[in-house]
Amino acid sequence: MFKIFKNKTRYDRGQLFPYLIAILVAVLTIAMITVNLGQLGVFKTDVSNAADAGALAGASTLSAYLLGIGLQSDNMCGVMLMEVVGIVIALCVPAFGLPVAFAIWLALVIKQYAAYFKALQDGKMAWSNAKKAALQYAFQNAGIDEPRPTFKQFLRNVYGVSDPDNLSLERLAYYNKVYALGDDPDEPDSRREAIKRHSQSGFSRFMEGSWYWDEDAWGKIRPGNMAPGIVTNGYGWNASGENSFDSENSDWASFENSVKVTVSGYVMYPLQVYNPADELKETIVNWLDEHIDPPWWLEWIGDVVGWIISLALDIIGVLLPGGLMMENLKQHTDDNPITVTVQRRKQSNNLGLWRFRYGIVQSQSSAHVYGEDDGDSIPHDIIPMFFKDIGDITSGKVLANQFSNMLSSGEEEVNWKLFNTNKHLFEAEIISVR
Repeated sequence: MFKIFKNKTRYDRGQLFPYLIAILVAVLTIAMITVNLGQLGVFKTDVSNAADAGALAGASTLSAYLLGIGLQSDNMCGVMLMEVVGIVIALCVPAFGLPVAFAIWLALVIKQYAAYFKALQDGKMAWSNAKKAALQYAFQNAGIDEPRPTFKQFLRNVYGVSDPDNLSLERLAYYNKVYALGDDPDEPDSRREAIKRHSQSGFSRFMEGSWYWDEDAWGKIRPGNMAPGIVTNGYGWNASGENSFDSENSDWASFENSVKVTVSGYVMYPLQVYNPADELKETIVNWLDEHIDPPWWLEWIGDVVGWIISLALDIIGVLLPGGLMMENLKQHTDDNPITVTVQRRKQSNNLGLWRFRYGIVQSQSSAHVYGEDDGDSIPHDIIPMFFKDIGDITSGKVLANQFSNMLSSGEEEVNWKLFNTNKHLFEAEIISVR
């Protein structure tokens, strides 16, 4: 009896074991959920980064074009001024006379309008190039994890080596170097193509050859070519190594993993030939309005005179093109973004407890170009800055501002710049993300 009673006092041993099992299951479940959510977060971050990178790359390409157009406009302005000086000298020298002046003028007109039409063609190419850059950076940052062919697969498919253990160390090192580089310039073209195919992933060759840009559908990136407003391309792959670039099945959306990139935006930048006489016309009209106040019955004369002066200056502007300009610049830059949409589908992942499904994740980002603020509160524009600076100097704006600054800061030096290229600087920024 005593023995049985003694054993009964130990019946509580082992009762903690079921609780430990329950806690262990709960911890493992929470850990698995955390891993899943972490992988989903990385997945979404990759898609978002891809859209941001594509939009910024496209806008940066546009900002570089606008800077070049601004500098070209100043250059055309300088050419016009030099040619006008040559025309005046030719007219003043009897030995040259009108024929030489006419030849100089004709050469100026041909040169200036040729530069204008080239800039107009470049305006089309700029948007095409921006969309190509957006596609490139979006694909590169989409987190594509396509498996690369293994070294054994490389040896078997390229060199017919089925048993690498029988290779010498020198030969094995050579093959490994070719596999790492993905090319061998000493081999014939057919072998080099096989090396690339079996040492690089399909996505690497898809990007290396710029196959993300469909030249058949959208045209080559060159002056005059204008891509459509919306371009879309994609890439698909399976875990087994099959991809939409190498296989006969080019439908990238049918693969287990896929990335779709859509870029939308403008198709060209509209440019006009700048009329340098516009500044003079505005000055004359403003002076007449301020200093001449004819009686009501003679006002029509002033209107006629103003119309004649305006017509004459417009003709001069056509005959003496001074540069390039873009009207309503804010409408074509700040209010005209390039938008990149990245859509990614990822195959389900079996993590042990259950099959985790990613589904389709999408992110969209828009970026635009805006004139860089250099602190002078002057609106940035595509216009020859020389004429604007001269107009400000002759109208007294620059001197008045400099005199005011001198009184407020105590500086004695009065400075101004002609051909201030800072007025042509543009920046790119992301304006919306969703």
